Order: sequence, then C-alpha cells, then structure tokens
Amino acid sequence: MKPTTSVLFRAAAAATTALASAALVAVSAPAHAGTVVQDCAGGPVTIGATLDDVTLTGVCTDVRIDASNISVALPATSSLTVTGANLEIAASGPVGTVTFAGGNNVLVAPSAGDVSVSGGNNEATFSGAIGRTSLVDGNNSVRAGEIAALRVEDGNQVVKATTLGAVTVRGSNATLIATTAPKVTVRGANNLVKVRKLPVLTIIGSNNTAVVRMGTTKVTVRGANNVVRVKKRA
Repeated sequence: MKPTTSVLFRAAAAATTALASAALVAVSAPAHAGTVVQDCAGGPVTIGATLDDVTLTGVCTDVRIDASNISVALPATSSLTVTGANLEIAASGPVGTVTFAGGNNVLVAPSAGDVSVSGGNNEATFSGAIGRTSLVDGNNSVRAGEIAALRVEDGNQVVKATTLGAVTVRGSNATLIATTAPKVTVRGANNLVKVRKLPVLTIIGSNNTAVVRMGTTKVTVRGANNVVRVKKRA
C-alpha cells in the first residue's frame, strides 16, 4: 500500500503547485478592465490613474492626461496636457495648445495651436497646421502639414513638415525635413537639414549636413566638417 500512497501524494502535490502558479500568473498580469466613456460636458477634464481606456465625448475645453499605459480618444479641445507615459492618444478634432510631456507617448490629431514637446520618445503627428512648436530634452518627433515656427533643442529630435516657418536648431543629431522654409539656423553638431527650397541657411558648429534642391540660398557656415549642398548660392 505504501507505493500507492506515495504516488497519490506526489500527484496531489503537483496539482496544488500548478494551481498556485496559475494564481500567481493571474495576479501578476492584470488586464484592462475595458473602455470608459466620459462626457466633457463643456468643461475641463483630468484623466487620472486608471486601468481603463478612456473615450471623451461632448464639448471639451481643457483636457489633462496624467494616467499611463492606456489609450485615449477625444474630440476637439481648447488645450491638451499630457504628463503620463506609454499613452496612445487620438483626437478627431483640433486640440488647441498642446503640452506633450511624459515618455513613450503617441499623439495623432488633425491640427493644433502652439505645441511644446518634452520628456523623451514622444511622437506627435498632425495632418494639418500647428502653431509655434518647440522640442526639448531628446528623442522626440513631430510631423505636421505646416508648422508656424520651430525651435529644436538637445539631441536626436526629428521634425518633418511640408511648410515651415523660421527654424532654430540648438543641439545635436537632429533631423529636419521639409518642402519649404524661409530661414534655418543650426547651432550644434551632427545635424541633418533637408529642405527643398530655403532662401537663408546659417550653420555654426561641426559635422552638420544641409541639402537644398531648389532656388537660391544665402549660406553662412562657421565650423569644421560641415557639408552644404544647395542648388545655387546667393
């Protein structure tokens, strides 16, 4: 009888261990509870810590997102402030003044007013026009149809647009690609500028590359190992 008892004991112990492991896995990997629909009701809204994805409806004024690791869908807003991380944000209308911080966030919207991007690894895409725009800290990107004016600081920033206003780049390893801009000033190293038509280009620093394929460009360069290719120098 002893062998049979030993076998039964081992089988029961294995089953208990498996159930305990399954319980631990269930506890350590909580899932999203679902999607919460919230009416802005014509006023400001703050989305705090939550496991739920959020859909905003109605008339929104000032929207603030402090939560992390969720998706947010919203209509047009007067302003949008983002401080959380790992967010996916999609707007169906213009989002007004944007303060886009935190980290590893993605924003998609038709258009915006002035845009400020900080933190790291944030990506904002606008199909239409946005206002005065700044990128600081590092590893951020902005894509837009039109940017009224642009300031880029620190490192590894990426900006792509069809039309740009005046541009100032202060930092390193930035990438700027556009169809047209009136003036670009670069102060730093290892930056890349590609603008199809650019009347004024100033580079102060080293190891920068600039390419202008159309029109006449007034070029000023100070520093070592800069590569500048323009269609025609003024």
